[in-house]
Amino acid sequence: MTDRLVALGCAVEEPSALTGGTLKVQTPSRRSLEGFVSTQRLGGYVFWTKRRLQPANDRFAAIVLLGDTDEPSLYLVPSTEWLHASPPLKDRPNIGKRSEPEYGVSVARSSLPALERYAWKDAAADYFR
Repeated sequence: MTDRLVALGCAVEEPSALTGGTLKVQTPSRRSLEGFVSTQRLGGYVFWTKRRLQPANDRFAAIVLLGDTDEPSLYLVPSTEWLHASPPLKDRPNIGKRSEPEYGVSVARSSLPALERYAWKDAAADYFR
């Protein structure tokens, strides 16, 4: 993820901790962004608590998906997509449960066609210009 952002001309400040941190990104146009990055294996589920990941135009989630190929797949989800979540995105209020409310993404094999709309492509890279 970081290598791709740097190749686009972004300045990237990586989190100080391996878990729980966020990626700080400054685009070539001087826009500041906050990224929540997760590496997952195919077949899993990735989530962030709503307390941590609050939808905003300057926040995104990036998923590095380890699958059947040597190269991981990279997906970019603008956080505002959770305001009207549709599969593979999940908006779980978890009311009456022990877990905090969360935003998530299914990375099950059956979710890959729906996840494809967030695949890192030239259009996704435009988000960082």
